[in-house]
Amino acid sequence: MMPEIIVHMASGRTREQKENLMKGIYRAVKESLDVQDNYIVVSLIETPQENKSRGGVPFSEL
Repeated sequence: MMPEIIVHMASGRTREQKENLMKGIYRAVKESLDVQDNYIVVSLIETPQENKSRGGVPFSEL
């Protein structure tokens, strides 16, 4: 079984932050599930802040 973890997030983070997030998720999956490294897939789906809102207010205005 190949676990695939998809994270939806507002854009604006640095490459380093995103890499740290993916590595952390990878480690959590590796420690929790008995799967080979190459089967663990992590995807980040970034949405521009003006296209994402909370409570009716765009993230770009928060």
